[in-house]
Amino acid sequence: MKTLIAAALAAFTLGSAAQATTIYADAVDWQNNGTVGSSNNRDNPLNALGAPDGSFLALGLTNADGSNPGFAVFSFGASVVTGPATVWEVTFNCRQQQDGSCSYPESVDVYYGTDYAFGSNDFSDLSDFTFAGTLFNGDANSGASVIVNDVFRYIALVDASKRDYPNGPSTDGFDVDSVSVAAVPIPAAALLFAPVAFALRRRAKK
Repeated sequence: MKTLIAAALAAFTLGSAAQATTIYADAVDWQNNGTVGSSNNRDNPLNALGAPDGSFLALGLTNADGSNPGFAVFSFGASVVTGPATVWEVTFNCRQQQDGSCSYPESVDVYYGTDYAFGSNDFSDLSDFTFAGTLFNGDANSGASVIVNDVFRYIALVDASKRDYPNGPSTDGFDVDSVSVAAVPIPAAALLFAPVAFALRRRAKK
């Protein structure tokens, strides 16, 4: 609920006369990179779809050098959106900063793009995606954001926990509960910059 409220406020603050509509990711392209176990059903990609419900998908732990990436690509139906976008990540029981002092530090890189062979789970196909920013679960507890001023159809999340926290305790990477976009429809006659807010919620490790 906190995530959704924050995303809605972000969309409103960016300014628009149109009515924002929340769209949850309706499909996810993910495969186990060999680091995600079945405990707590954390290897079920369906856990990352729909509204936040406490269940989550572990992306998989990416090696510190970037090899064997744990990642997922999310789609929002046929929607193509444009304008400022805010990505929110909420972590419970982890209130420290990105200096690694969080009790269970993890991080994720956020990318966006319009062209991806959905279902291929081909990391190389993200080569034309644009990097939007990195979220750290320590200081994203109250909502962290990156800004996108472009057209996009897909959001890709790539675990970066070992890169940023080489001595961290994570074994299966960043966890994703829900991804949504609060989008104002783009008029067909004119591409107006419309506020778009992404909501990304993470459940803390136990």
